[in-house]
Amino acid sequence: MPEAALVLTTIFERPILDFYFNNFAKYGHLESVKVFLIPDRKTPSSVFTKCKEFDRQGWRVFCPTIEEQESFLRQVGFPPHLIPYDSDNRRNIGFLMALESAADFVLSIDDDNFCRPDEDFFAAHSIVLQDKFETPALSTDSGWYNLCDLLQFNQTGTTYPRGFPYFARHRQDNLVDNPVTASIHMNAGLWLRDPDVDGISWLVNPMLGESFKGPSVVLAQDTWTPVNTQNTALRTDVIASYYFVRMNYPLMGGMDIDRYGDIFSGYYAQACMRHLGGSLRIGTPVVEHNRNSHNYLHDAIREMGCITVLEDLLPWLTREAKLEGNSYPETYISLSYLLEEAVEKLRGKFWNDATRGYFHQTAYHMRKWAEVCATLRG
Repeated sequence: MPEAALVLTTIFERPILDFYFNNFAKYGHLESVKVFLIPDRKTPSSVFTKCKEFDRQGWRVFCPTIEEQESFLRQVGFPPHLIPYDSDNRRNIGFLMALESAADFVLSIDDDNFCRPDEDFFAAHSIVLQDKFETPALSTDSGWYNLCDLLQFNQTGTTYPRGFPYFARHRQDNLVDNPVTASIHMNAGLWLRDPDVDGISWLVNPMLGESFKGPSVVLAQDTWTPVNTQNTALRTDVIASYYFVRMNYPLMGGMDIDRYGDIFSGYYAQACMRHLGGSLRIGTPVVEHNRNSHNYLHDAIREMGCITVLEDLLPWLTREAKLEGNSYPETYISLSYLLEEAVEKLRGKFWNDATRGYFHQTAYHMRKWAEVCATLRG
């Protein structure tokens, strides 16, 4: 039986782990899953107490204090100051702990992603260990696939996942399936109720997911879609390219780079995965996304910087970037240098010294991340 590491962060007291405990126990996976719940400065003490209760029941749940987190980072060689407090960036600590634990694959969830009792969450995500998966591979004319098309919504219309480029929206695409033998490296599970769409979409076209239409799909190497950290699984090797990019960086005119750390990490990991011959599957398992309270106008303002730069960056990443390397750390480091070169050539209103400086800082973090992951992986 392969082993998985479940990674999440939280600053709330909610029964999220009860759902996963019951699901893993029901389907016989409890002993095969370690949990790394990474608290922050606002996390209530009751969360630590709950984790200890699970531990006493024989479920390996690790909830390290802030001091223990920083001690771990120093031990593995990743500077603690590169992971800010009060930020979902702290998920990175859980990824590194999962890597050190020698788990076979990683399950990344948010604290409002509730697995469903009628679906074996572990088994569905374990497809990321499949090396010879006979399947149709879906390709589109535009090179982009809207994964929200796999969901039935409560009203008619089209919506797109957060991070889907605006230049690729509202097109008539031909879908082509070609049989392949795929090596699945990442699996993006979907979400009912509250879809993961951007603030603009929530303001102008709010929709609720009612059911999964299916079937799950594997994307061809020439077709892309955004991948987040909600209900996402990946081979442990992929962690070296899945660094949760640091956000909250000021740009011009009071605009920030924010709320897209997982979207950048998903695109960068896909680029490395495709270079190394891996494939992305989308669909099951499906979770109930009972979203935390949000101010969607505030979200839209905070997301605009990332939306804007991705419109220019994604054509380069998906069509022009020529990566090198024979492993995830090598390939990710190659990507970091190419990224620094690319942003120096991009032009437009938002491509100024501040924006380029942000991506140079990110590239440095990426290299440090890859080096630590390579050491941990041995």
